[in-house]
Amino acid sequence: MALRVSTGDDVMDTITLKQMSEYTTYRLPFKNRNETVFATEPPNAFEGQDLYVVYSYGEHFPIYVYDYQSEMWFGNDDKYSPTTSRHQTMAEPEVDEIQWLNTEELNQIIYCGGYRNYCSDRCGVILYKNKTNIADINSPTGKQ
Repeated sequence: MALRVSTGDDVMDTITLKQMSEYTTYRLPFKNRNETVFATEPPNAFEGQDLYVVYSYGEHFPIYVYDYQSEMWFGNDDKYSPTTSRHQTMAEPEVDEIQWLNTEELNQIIYCGGYRNYCSDRCGVILYKNKTNIADINSPTGKQ
């Protein structure tokens, strides 16, 4: 049984480690008893951002991200510590497919507000770094 805790407008259940997978699968906000694992909207959420994030030992290390817009799960394949590896195993959502990324990529998805914005941002960076003009990409001559 989970203990329901109200934090202002948000309600977050305090759960056992064995309950984490179920809560993650159903994208429910939670924290464990010693608050080393928690799931919620990111603290820097802004209008239009629709993500569910599970963190281990703070907001610097997301272990799972669900993007409601793309309907995709992302998991962190970086290793940090034995305890964080246990969190990753116990909180893994019971879903068919997870896209595995590193910590930096997951944090960028969160910062950008979702996978679509992350991809758009990456394309802009790549185009800028290569000094490629978008009009040239779409031209019939293929000038780049």
